[in-house]
Amino acid sequence: MSYHFQDEIAFLGIESIPGFVKAPESNGVAEAFIRTLKEQLLWVQTFDTVEELARDPAGV
Repeated sequence: MSYHFQDEIAFLGIESIPGFVKAPESNGVAEAFIRTLKEQLLWVQTFDTVEELARDPAGV
């Protein structure tokens, strides 16, 4: 890993753990993390009222 990347993840408080060959559970953990990150940061939708939120078909 680059030093810049290592510095950034250390700043964010993220622990770097290497993945292992032929360990598919590591990939699942990474995919779950990326999905959570997208849900929390990228797919943000705002609502003006609680009623508008209740009508949201995504239930988010």
